[in-house]
Amino acid sequence: MNTNQAQKNNATQKGIGLKAKLAELVNPLSAPVNNWMTMLSLREQVLVKVLAFVIAVYVAWSVGVTPALNSLNKGAIKAQLLEREWTQLLQIQGELKTIKSVAQINPSDASTALQELTAQLGPQCKVVVQDSTARMQIKGVSPDALSQLFPQIRSRSQAQVLEASLRQESQTKLWEGSITLAMPSFNSNLN
Repeated sequence: MNTNQAQKNNATQKGIGLKAKLAELVNPLSAPVNNWMTMLSLREQVLVKVLAFVIAVYVAWSVGVTPALNSLNKGAIKAQLLEREWTQLLQIQGELKTIKSVAQINPSDASTALQELTAQLGPQCKVVVQDSTARMQIKGVSPDALSQLFPQIRSRSQAQVLEASLRQESQTKLWEGSITLAMPSFNSNLN
């Protein structure tokens, strides 16, 4: 109980000290202002008081309300950015779970899958697998078949494209060239 009363007394003393300091600042100005106001007509006095009130409201708004509104706006913008980043992180997490759930295949199965994909492209296409790389030679491949080839390479053989040197024949609009792939390495210790 005594601490509460001491705090109240301390706050009261601070308030009195603040009033005294304001009075010291205002008192030297109040006499000339009062003299000037008495010289004005009643209409002019009302206008000066209204103008002083408007200025006081503007200053109070500028000092008290505008910074708070700016803080609220910045907080809302930050919340939107955080929400967007959270959504992106959840999407990345989903992609990582999908990638992790894909069972790794051994190099011989990957090689077989590449042989099958190459055979589907046509008789002019060949693939040569050597250790950890494969080189696919394609010729006379339609744009549709080529657009489906890369996703199938990733999904069926889990090989990664290292380099692709392709060109489209101007007359037939068919594709030819070579694709160099990194074959998956089989690791039995993966979970």
